[in-house]
Amino acid sequence: MKIVTTREITRQPKVYFELAKEEQVVVKRGHEYVHQIVSDRPDAKFVSDEWLDKFFKIPAEYRCNPFEISPSGDLYFADKRNVEHIEEGIEQAKNGQVKKISINEIENFFEL
Repeated sequence: MKIVTTREITRQPKVYFELAKEEQVVVKRGHEYVHQIVSDRPDAKFVSDEWLDKFFKIPAEYRCNPFEISPSGDLYFADKRNVEHIEEGIEQAKNGQVKKISINEIENFFEL
């Protein structure tokens, strides 16, 4: 991985764009990092190694593509069990099978 400053990339953009084809190039801008990623598709999605590790910890039979539900690829939506639970709650709400609770009931619940 090559970390460069904004000054370096503005002085020699072609050098770093070409380098990004071979290795990971990251531009440090203040306290943030901008990852230079080369792709032939503008809609391609990229994830971190940490995201992949967490994704593969979900049992294979429960994995699904979280990007179909959440533009950010939130890992909560990568688990079919979570998605099914949400869908079930939506159906129950549509059928009036939810209980409305008062503010007092909510406050009492959180006092426990």
